[in-house]
Amino acid sequence: MTEITVNQADNIHIRVIKLSERDEVVDFLRTHFYPDEPLNIAKDQDPLVAEYGIAEIAHGTSFIAVQQQTVNGITSERIVGVLLSAPKYSNEAEHLFKEADRHSSDNWGRLFRIFAQAERDANVFERYNIEKALHVNASGVHRSFRGRGIGTKLKEKLADLGRELNYPLMTTDCASFYAAQVSERMGMECVNVIKYADYLDEEGNVVFQPPMPHKYLKTYAMRL
Repeated sequence: MTEITVNQADNIHIRVIKLSERDEVVDFLRTHFYPDEPLNIAKDQDPLVAEYGIAEIAHGTSFIAVQQQTVNGITSERIVGVLLSAPKYSNEAEHLFKEADRHSSDNWGRLFRIFAQAERDANVFERYNIEKALHVNASGVHRSFRGRGIGTKLKEKLADLGRELNYPLMTTDCASFYAAQVSERMGMECVNVIKYADYLDEEGNVVFQPPMPHKYLKTYAMRL
């Protein structure tokens, strides 16, 4: 997929992330995604942030929004948005539950487990009678560029690429109230809801207590 212009005035363009850009992308997410996620449990230098980010980029289905600037004839790019996406198949819930067990001694285990439950309960492979889907795992926009529709454009470009690659469905889990709004504005269908106040551990304690207005983990899907 070729580079496309999102905002001519700001000179913002979207294209597929190159593997050589992985370090800059991971640093961007550490600053502009993880700290704002309601379920964020990752520390700034958590090695798993880089591990999973690089794994996503390697699929060639992740996008970057950049602002291009030319000074003294030299053009440079500033990252203003990132979307990480990867293919998933009917064994995705099983895979996530295994990851939860593998990380049972740390906070990542809690995160994998709630997403595993969301994947299992949404049951998109039977619901839509499909064998594969593209799943958005992370989407962040630079704080100075929020409110300009960059997050929506990133998802729209992923949908376009998914159609080119013959993926029948795009899905995403929205832990944030605001991320859910973006998905709904795109016309995505809400296929599962987990209320944080009702999500309990084995001792009956609430596992996640994010600040308002974040009350639900919502799973969305859209046919491509």
